[in-house]
Amino acid sequence: MMHARYAAQQNAAANPREIELRAFRYVNGLLAGATDTPGRVAALHKTHRLWSLLIADLAQPGNALPPDLKGRLLSLGLWAQKEADARMGDASSLEPLLALHRDMIAGLEAQRPAAAAPPTFVAGAA
Repeated sequence: MMHARYAAQQNAAANPREIELRAFRYVNGLLAGATDTPGRVAALHKTHRLWSLLIADLAQPGNALPPDLKGRLLSLGLWAQKEADARMGDASSLEPLLALHRDMIAGLEAQRPAAAAPPTFVAGAA
């Protein structure tokens, strides 16, 4: 219960890109740590769910991304969903999904605003 409240408070204070970054990192952690069938299925289910949410957001009329970028992201999302579904039924590598998510993480991180430089203090200045 407390964890859910903490997560809700964190998400309320975060911008959408930060939430997306956390989601991709979380899902990639699940995929990388999936060592048994139940863990693999759970990780792939979360992957499919993440992309379902992203696809739904991309399809909203109010989504401000440029149309060409939306189209490319929709294509990636549909591929990721099909890949997740296919990997639930076999033991093939999850690396293609992991690589896609690493690329998404890198792209989202590149959009972060530059951190403000820490203030400099001059000795003897008042």
